[in-house]
Parts: sequence; C-alpha cells; structure tokens
Amino acid sequence: MSKLAGLFITGTDTDAGKTVSTLLLAHGLMERGIETEPYKPVQSGAEWTGGEWKAPDAEMYKLLSKVKDDKLYTYLFKKASSPHLAAEEEGTTIDEAMLIEEIKRRASGRSLLLIEGAGGLYVPLNRKGRCMIDVMGEVNLPVVIAAKAGLGTINDSMLTIESLKKRKLPIAGLVFSSTVPGEEEIEQDNLEMIHQLSGLPVIGHIPFIADIKKSLKDSRYRSALIKDWKFNELMEEIKNGCETTV
Repeated sequence: MSKLAGLFITGTDTDAGKTVSTLLLAHGLMERGIETEPYKPVQSGAEWTGGEWKAPDAEMYKLLSKVKDDKLYTYLFKKASSPHLAAEEEGTTIDEAMLIEEIKRRASGRSLLLIEGAGGLYVPLNRKGRCMIDVMGEVNLPVVIAAKAGLGTINDSMLTIESLKKRKLPIAGLVFSSTVPGEEEIEQDNLEMIHQLSGLPVIGHIPFIADIKKSLKDSRYRSALIKDWKFNELMEEIKNGCETTV
C-alpha cells in the first residue's frame, strides 16, 4: 500500500484556465514550502520550437524556477483536438491504464503532484469510452476546478461539480479566470452564486490580463496575483484529505 499525494486540476471547458491555474497553484504552494511537481498527462496541440515538438502547457510550468527540466507530460500529439482524435492522427491510441499507473507512480514520490487534465471531465481518451473523469476516478485525488468567470459559467461549473460528486470525487475548490475584459459585475455575482449553490470554496480568481503569458514570466507578478488566494484552506485540505492510499 502506498500513499498518493496530489491535486487534479480539471476544467469546465477548453480554455477555462487550467494551465495558468496549475502554474499559479504550484507557485503559491512552493512559496509556502511545499515541494510541488506539475504534470500534464496528455497534451494535444504540440508546438514546433527550437527544432523539436514541445508541449506548450508543460513549457509554461518551466517558468517555475524549482521545476526540473524533465519530461512533464506522458502523451504529446500534434493535432489541436480531442486527445483520442489527435492520437489516431498519429496512428496510436492512449492507454488509460498505463496513464493511471504513471500518475500513481509520480504521486507516490516526495512532491505534491499537480495533474492538469485535458479539456473537461468528459474529454475522450480513446474509442473504448474512457474519458478523463475515468482516470480521475481511478487515482481518486482531490480536484480543483478551473472555470471561466464570465457569462455561462454557473451552468458549466455546476454540471462539473455534480459530475464529480456523482463519482464521489473530493473537490478542493475552484479557481476562476476572467477571459474577457469589462464583466466585473457579472463575474463577481457568478462567483458568489456558484459558491452559494455548491458550498465549495473559491480558492482564487485570475483577472483578465491582455498578455498573460508574458506577464507570468515575472515571479513577483505571479506572487502578487495570488496574494489573496485561499492557500491556507487549500493546504488544510491537503493535510486532512488530499492523500489517498492505493
């Protein structure tokens, strides 16, 4: 029997802010002395950079000075599509059983593993009907939901929450991202309503930033962004419930 330590970051949709949320959560936990390893099991939409195909989300993690320049992903595909289709384009399939074992292996180490999913819960991994939520169910780690802050997020967030509850997966909280400017009143009400409906904590909110990738290169900027995030509550969740034995 071994203990797994980690958080699974899922999205309510594509481009809901998973990568930036993962980066900022890792940054904040590292600031608080928690050894943390970000990891992207499946990445589609590879980018040709420096003479090789690279995983753009994993490259973002490398902005963290304490992240080793190791392979921070397992599957990498060129086509920017659902993982099952991207894999088929390259004549292969995703072995979810192998993926589950790799997550367990990484989460059995000294570091807290931050696992960034692909898209939302029901993104298919292959033609066998296996989706990202099936992998999440097998590793049974607490989930942080990355959600857009703007119009439509109440429905998307609540459907995600209900799906996780149905699988009896623990939810550590939500991180919201503003993807368009000028919706502050709507966004604030959305966050309050989702908290009211779900009873889940809002860990943090990422404001709209025109060139967010460039801005996030500055570690002091990252620290300023998350200064009001509820890391104490999140760390308490990690201490009390963010470990599972397999």
